[in-house]
Amino acid sequence: MRSGYRALDTREHSTATVALDSFEAHTGVVAEILLFHHAQGLTEGLCLLVDRLRAAGHTVHAPDMFGGKVFPHLDDGVAHAGRIGHDAIEDIARRAALHHPSADTVMGFALGTFPAQLLAQEWRRIRHCVLVGGAMPPEEIGGEWRHNVRLSIHVADPDDWVPASELAPLLLHAPEAHVHRYAGKRHMFVDPSSADYDADAADLFEERVMEWLDAVPHRQP
Repeated sequence: MRSGYRALDTREHSTATVALDSFEAHTGVVAEILLFHHAQGLTEGLCLLVDRLRAAGHTVHAPDMFGGKVFPHLDDGVAHAGRIGHDAIEDIARRAALHHPSADTVMGFALGTFPAQLLAQEWRRIRHCVLVGGAMPPEEIGGEWRHNVRLSIHVADPDDWVPASELAPLLLHAPEAHVHRYAGKRHMFVDPSSADYDADAADLFEERVMEWLDAVPHRQP
């Protein structure tokens, strides 16, 4: 299984719902982020990260691609994603972008790197992209990487879910990407809801993301 979770290529249709939350308070120059969860769902750990991003002044919208379902085991989540299907996840991503027309940043975790990268390639107003535990060759998403999109990639090293054959083509098109490798960590080390969690690496990831988001002005409140 690859970082893009090829189970999604079943192209099955689904009645999956999307829960779009909203938090509109702004303090300072902030990002407006669409955050896409990994295959275990919109876990408590990711929700806590959303809260901390908001506390830092950013606006964050976290579409629930699984309609409230959370899976303690990755394999079960991957199987559920396969039942939902590739097309449904694309639809959720595009509806989220339409629902939040001022979002300028996408952030995806593992499974969620697919919708995040899709929007970064398709939507001109997306200027910043964070991919965690996943990446895909741009042509597999049906387009090209836009060179004016800032890209930050965070991956465990090694990570069987993020093979070099998936990551290298994206880096070829985005040579200025910030790539952070976390030696000896496991796939979803950033999420305390995951068995892969590593507190020190997660803290380092969060520190790097916060600094990266603050490095370039987004928009005034």
